Amino acid sequence: MSRCTYLFFSLLITLVTGCTSLSPQQIELQPQIDTQQRLPSGIQVELDAKDLRTSPIIGHRVSRFEQNAFITLARDARYTLLSSAQQGLRQMGAYQFGSNTGQRNELKITLLLDELTYKASQEGSQQQVRLQMTLRLVTQMNGRSFSGEYKSEQRYQSPLTPSESKNQELFNLLASDTLSRAFNDPKLLHFINQQY
Repeated sequence: MSRCTYLFFSLLITLVTGCTSLSPQQIELQPQIDTQQRLPSGIQVELDAKDLRTSPIIGHRVSRFEQNAFITLARDARYTLLSSAQQGLRQMGAYQFGSNTGQRNELKITLLLDELTYKASQEGSQQQVRLQMTLRLVTQMNGRSFSGEYKSEQRYQSPLTPSESKNQELFNLLASDTLSRAFNDPKLLHFINQQY
């Protein structure tokens, strides 16, 4: 192989590798809760949230060149859940937040994030992406409690590895759906109205 040919192929490999390398992504999660439900007037709400996942890594991006790069959240999941839950509860008519320990009719809501995953696989010329979220909502009021579990899934197929903006869109659809299902659960509303 001549020196010119060797240099040409070396340059070509460098360009291909550079163009196909994957970078890690940080997802800005900003879910929106869609609810028309109403809470009893004047109700006091104490909010809490916990991220129970074993790892901050949600999953990995993949390419047809068998490369991968991890995906994480840009912000603490607990902060995101609290912010979205408060926005949703305001839609439902709750405007008093905080803790008044021992006060009758105080509603305590705890959101538990059990799962938030991203699984991608390359199948021929198409990339298959599957996102899943599992959330528990634990409600306590007047010595009694209610717990609900909510799961959602999003799927996406494309010949290209999803960009950060596309993955961010998918994750926000997933989280919005999960949280909206939780706060629209008729069993949750029935429990609150029974205790108030």
